[in-house]
Amino acid sequence: MAQLPEALIPSPGGRGLATDDREDLARRVRTAWDLFVALAEPLDLDAVTRARGLTVREVLTPLGAWSDNRPLPQLLDEARRGVVGDHDQGALVDHVREAHRDASRDDVIAALRRQRDEMSAFLASPEADADGLLPVASMLGTLPVLTFLHASTYPLSTSALDLEQAGAEVPDELLRLGLVGVLDTIGALASRQGLMTSLTVRTPGLVAGVGAMPRDWRTSELPDDAEPDGPRIDGTVRLLLDVTAGRADVARAVAGKELAFHDVPGLLALAPLIEQVPGIPGRAALVAGIRAVQGVSSLLKVFGLRR
Repeated sequence: MAQLPEALIPSPGGRGLATDDREDLARRVRTAWDLFVALAEPLDLDAVTRARGLTVREVLTPLGAWSDNRPLPQLLDEARRGVVGDHDQGALVDHVREAHRDASRDDVIAALRRQRDEMSAFLASPEADADGLLPVASMLGTLPVLTFLHASTYPLSTSALDLEQAGAEVPDELLRLGLVGVLDTIGALASRQGLMTSLTVRTPGLVAGVGAMPRDWRTSELPDDAEPDGPRIDGTVRLLLDVTAGRADVARAVAGKELAFHDVPGLLALAPLIEQVPGIPGRAALVAGIRAVQGVSSLLKVFGLRR
């Protein structure tokens, strides 16, 4: 059985930041949305981004609060009714892009602000205490509501990087928030799968990790000089986000010593997560691939919340 680093051992009933520090989770979500809205506001919606040639409009529209984009009241209603399992986010994204392709610039920006404000209001309300740990369906399967909302920081950060080509100025803080958000989600997935494992990322300016065991997980930022035992990935925040989003050449980054992996056998303990994430290759392909350096890319696809 894996030995978790002491700083990442979850408490009984731990649900990452949703139980360890809900106020910090709320602050992180609000800050990420504030930063993202601010960088999106001056952009030309018709400019082309790095994201498969999508325009700024096509990147931003699915992130906004629209009545047909699984609004927060609908999400909460589903959680209260016990709707769990897999949610087809890809189909929803395609629908929202098409339905709102002629929306005005003001409407697109207003939808982003509305999403930010509705999430922030919920996170600051007594409802978050009452319903925040309820399980609900997501594109990654069942997650607690608060973890689901915290996970939104990740697509904000990767979308921000995609928008740089269109002139977006991306704050480092937004990228750090997104990386911690995806770590928290990995903890939820590993715990749901009944794994005993950990993962730490070490970057200039951020060392953070997650430790999981069956039913519980803990997500923590660690001291800047921390070098915890167990599976660890070293690189810049920007590179790690690009890797998880499929935007970086992992083999080249490893060869150039921009990316380093520690305890690869421990990283393989995360392989069962693949079976829980729609669209990810099977474990056999991962195990075969990781024998070559390129296999690390397959492993890291586990972490991507595909849009």
